[in-house]
Parts: sequence; structure tokens; C-alpha cells
Amino acid sequence: MIKINSLKVLSDQEIQKSSSQLKGKKLEKEGTYFFPVLFSVWNIGYKSFFRKDRKSRSITGADLVRGSTGLSDHFPVYGEFEADETAIIPPSHSLTEQQKVSREFIRTYYIHYKRIWTPPVIELSKEEVIHMPYTILIDSNGKTERTKFFLLEHSSNNLDLLSNYPHIKECCLGVLKGGDNL
Repeated sequence: MIKINSLKVLSDQEIQKSSSQLKGKKLEKEGTYFFPVLFSVWNIGYKSFFRKDRKSRSITGADLVRGSTGLSDHFPVYGEFEADETAIIPPSHSLTEQQKVSREFIRTYYIHYKRIWTPPVIELSKEEVIHMPYTILIDSNGKTERTKFFLLEHSSNNLDLLSNYPHIKECCLGVLKGGDNL
């Protein structure tokens, strides 16, 4: 068991309740996996189009498995959690590489979308790797012979087919032999 920073992990009862509410049937839990995301808080100083000094704060989330970066509405509330080492998906991108990508993302965002007058002064305020929990659920009681796999995202309580998320399916492929579109 390894201690990681993670969002709230749903209990087995909460998972079953979510699956029955969303799909109308009880799904079997296959396992919970943790994907690393680098969250960064950036302080930005710039001059607006009207040449007034402005300060702003932006939060980015960088997926350390796929390497994509985007803006986040808030810095997530997380806690320390013990997880099995096999349930933690290892990052494919380094932290320093993703920090540079996030900084460039913020710079480009402010230049092109905020349309500022001067180049932004970007300063890293806070940074943390937080693991996002996902649970894979199985529907083996269907009318077809194929087993259907579903993905439950703990942060949004969203349940969808695992085949819609090929990057997550690829990471968990060793566990999911013989299932939906494998």
C-alpha cells in the first residue's frame, strides 16, 4: 500500500447506489484505479488592452498519462489515501515536462484569448499531483454474451461505457481480459 493524494474515493455502497441510479441495474465492481493529474496555481501579471496593470490567478490541470493540459475552475479538495500499488497508473510524462507545458498553455491563453497588451509575467504559486479515482464496473447480466465495462468517475459521479475512454482502457488492459471491444 502506498499513500497518495487523491480526491474522495466513493465507498462500495455509494458506487452501487450510483450504478443502480444511473443504469437502473446493479453492476459488479472490477476495481478502482488512480490516474495522476498535476494541478498548478499560476499568478499572472499583465497590462490590459487599455494599458492598466492587472493581476489574475489561473489553475491548470495536466494529465500525466496523456500529456494534455486544460484550465480548471478550482483547485480540488483532496486527502491522503492508501492505495494498492497495482491500482496506481504510472505517469508517462515527467513533472518538469508537464510544468513547462502548463506554463506555455497559460502564456498562450493570456496572449491569444485574453488579448493582453504586454507579455504576461507568470509565477507558479502552488503545485500538487493529485490522483483521480475511477472505478470500472461490469455488466455481465446483459442479454448479449459480451461483457460490458462501465467507467465511474468519482469526482462527477458520471457513469459511461469504458470503450469511450480508450486511454483509460489501455492503462487497465491487463485486468480487463475478454471484455467489451478488447
